[in-house]
Amino acid sequence: MKKIQTSTRRGFTLVEIVVSITILAVMMLISFFSFEAIVSSWRAGQEMSNTLGQADYVIEQVVSGLRSSYYPSIGKQDYKYGFQLTDNGEDASAKDSISWVKMGSALVGEECGFSEEAHRVSLSVFEGERDGKTEKGLAVRAWRIYLQLEDFKPEETVKEFILAPRVIGFNCRVLDKTQPKKDDIPNWQDEWKFSNSIPKAVEITLYMEPIKRDDDPLEIKRIVEIPMSDVSLKPTSSNTGGQTTTSRTTGTRGTTGRPPSSIAPTGLK
Repeated sequence: MKKIQTSTRRGFTLVEIVVSITILAVMMLISFFSFEAIVSSWRAGQEMSNTLGQADYVIEQVVSGLRSSYYPSIGKQDYKYGFQLTDNGEDASAKDSISWVKMGSALVGEECGFSEEAHRVSLSVFEGERDGKTEKGLAVRAWRIYLQLEDFKPEETVKEFILAPRVIGFNCRVLDKTQPKKDDIPNWQDEWKFSNSIPKAVEITLYMEPIKRDDDPLEIKRIVEIPMSDVSLKPTSSNTGGQTTTSRTTGTRGTTGRPPSSIAPTGLK
């Protein structure tokens, strides 16, 4: 008799199934974490780009505003037009504030009603509750210096405008008036006692909030020379025909593509 051959098929064992599922799970985990790392890197890059873009825009506005400083070219040294600096800390925790008189649209916007008049601006780091919301960042106040009532108090009347919400620290130093250089090195000081004049140069440092919680803040630094310093230090005491002559420099637009008019504060007086 012929033997009938039959084919037998052997199925997967339990061990093989468990091993296969384990390998598949590991591959899925690797894919997930790789994708998450790519997304996190992309988001960090976007945050870095946004932060640096805001820092660049703000620093250009501040630089333009300082170079637009105003001081009468004829007359005596006047506290009304002088530079003011309040030192509040060092490094990323610094919360300095500065104030000076300027002309032009820098920091206030082209739509501001007194941008072409002499007006004082004040820069400081603001953090607090306002209108039921928590606001923080580098804030600017601005007000005209003429036609104000005697009891006018800008710190009570003029509302801060948040110029850059990502700024968490602001440090400012000025070149010493009596000894600009010491051992051939710029002699930077944390205070300015001569509020009836303008420093030759100002060093500005912005500290931007870090991309990640445990990272260090981003530090942006710029040194600005102020053209009106020489005028404020050596004012001319003569006049011509009873008329007072003034000189000024005007601000320019920032270089980051946003016009100053887009930041016109609503609380300017």
